[in-house]
Amino acid sequence: MKPILYFNNKRFKYIVIILTILFFSCNNYNYQINNINGENIIVLDSIVKNEKIDKLIYPYRKKITDLQKVIGYSKKSLSVRDGILESSLGNLLADILIEESNPVFTKISSKKIDFCLLNFGGIRANLNKGQITQHNLFTIMPFNNTSTVVKLSGEKVLELIQYINKEKLAHPVSGINIEFKGNKINKVLIRNKKFNIDNTYYILTSNFLQEGGDKMDFFKNPLELYSLKTNIRDVLINYIMKKDTIVSKTDNRITRL
Repeated sequence: MKPILYFNNKRFKYIVIILTILFFSCNNYNYQINNINGENIIVLDSIVKNEKIDKLIYPYRKKITDLQKVIGYSKKSLSVRDGILESSLGNLLADILIEESNPVFTKISSKKIDFCLLNFGGIRANLNKGQITQHNLFTIMPFNNTSTVVKLSGEKVLELIQYINKEKLAHPVSGINIEFKGNKINKVLIRNKKFNIDNTYYILTSNFLQEGGDKMDFFKNPLELYSLKTNIRDVLINYIMKKDTIVSKTDNRITRL
């Protein structure tokens, strides 16, 4: 019967490491650069295309070309910081989203969206006066968030309003008007009707916020949840392509007295 050899795996591992270190430490390589040669390679149209490489990079070249296409025009520069509790750019984005999403939502639910709430932090750039490209929209909204509608109780909507009051940021809204007096809620209109805490409301937002992003926990566990399966940035791009020229301003939809 052959003897069976047992190895202590941990000890064997340490031995291998030590032997490896000793081996390499005994070799003292001294590399030196002896010569450097340079050559000017002129790229001309006469160089034959490599069909495989050209086919590989074509989809990426097309995407870059598409991003530079002019899709519309802005009559003036729009900013996310030109107001205290609202902004011209935020108003534009929320207005577009609710206008374009309402027909989609009505088709799947036979209901109407009451108002829209996005987040200030989701807008990453301003929009300059003049031509608008797809690249501009990717810069403004670089995230692939999708349109989502939630049904909330009046109590949850009150939490939403209190959140806006506490945050003191220009979170984009549309369809709702809020007036604060000091730190108190003075008046709230939703679709031009007085807010009623006993009612339920359908709010348009993003999937990111619905999952509690930016601490908007009031969107979690809604009474009803609808995914419109539309990329918010794509909705904006398609709208601008359709309208060609856009205009927006601050209009006191959220104020503090």
